[in-house]
Amino acid sequence: MNKVGVFGSINTDFVSTTGKKLPREGETIQGNSFSTQFGGKGANKAVALARLGAGVVMFGAVGDDEFSKRCLANLEKEKVCTKFVKKVRGQMGGIANIFSSDKTNMIVVAPGANLDADIAYIDKIEKEIKTCDLIVADLEVPQASVVYLSEVCKKHGVKFVINPSPIMKFNKKMFDNARLVVVNEVEIKNLPGFKNEGQILKAYNGRLILTKGKEGAFIFDGEDVKRFAALKSPVVDTTGAGDTFLGGLIVSTLGGKDLEEAVKFANICAGLKISKLGAQTGMPKLSEVKKYMISH
Repeated sequence: MNKVGVFGSINTDFVSTTGKKLPREGETIQGNSFSTQFGGKGANKAVALARLGAGVVMFGAVGDDEFSKRCLANLEKEKVCTKFVKKVRGQMGGIANIFSSDKTNMIVVAPGANLDADIAYIDKIEKEIKTCDLIVADLEVPQASVVYLSEVCKKHGVKFVINPSPIMKFNKKMFDNARLVVVNEVEIKNLPGFKNEGQILKAYNGRLILTKGKEGAFIFDGEDVKRFAALKSPVVDTTGAGDTFLGGLIVSTLGGKDLEEAVKFANICAGLKISKLGAQTGMPKLSEVKKYMISH
C-alpha cells in the first residue's frame, strides 16, 4: 500500500439541488432538495484515494466547531489518518455552499480554518511529509503554503502533484516542482505561459493532464496530444468528480501504470462518481471500479 499525503481543505458542504437549471444573477428559483455533506477539495481527494486502496494521511486545518469534529470523524471512518490535522481554537471549519443542477454546479466557499494551514504548520509536519510516497495539494488552503510544500517535497524526493483549484494568480514555482499537474478547461487558461491548450500540454511534456468533463481527458505523449474518452454514465451529481479523477490517476500511477493507462482508470472512477449523489458518498470503492472493468 502506497502512502499518499493530502494537503488541502476540509469542509462541510451545504448542497441544494435545482433540477434542470441554476439561478441566474438576481434570480430566485425553487430547489428540489437540500442536504449537509462532507467535502473540501482536500478531504474529497483523501476519501477518493482511500476508497481506491491507498494509505492516506490528511494534512490541513479545522476549527473547534461541531462541523469540524464531524468532518474528522468521517475521514477516520473512511480510513484516512487525521493525526496531523491542525485544530484551531475559536475558529469555524470551512463551509461550501453548493448549488447543483442535472448538468453542472456552482460553489461558494468560506474557507474558515483552512487558511490556518500555514508555512509554520508545514514545518511542524515535515517529518511526516518525508515518509510519504507522494503529496497532492489543492488551493483551498493558502497558496504560499502550497508553494513552500512543493519545495519541501523536492528537498526530500517526495513526488508532488498539484490541482490548482480554485483559480487565482498562480505561482509558477509549484508547477516547476510538480511531478503531475491536473487542471480542467478553465484552470488551464490561468497556467503561467498559457497560449492555447495544445501548446501548454506540449510545454509540460507528459506532466500535465487536462480534464474536460464529458469530452474526456487530454495529455501530450511526446509526439501528439491524445484524448481519452469520458465514461458514458447518467449524470446525477458532478461535485467531486475532479477529485475522484485525481484519486484514480494517483493510485494507478503509484501502482506502476503508465500515464495513458492511469488516465483511462481515472476516467472510469470519475464516471462512476457522477452517477451518484454526494461529493464523497458518491465516490466509488476499488471493488466497484474493478467490477465495472471486468463487466465492460
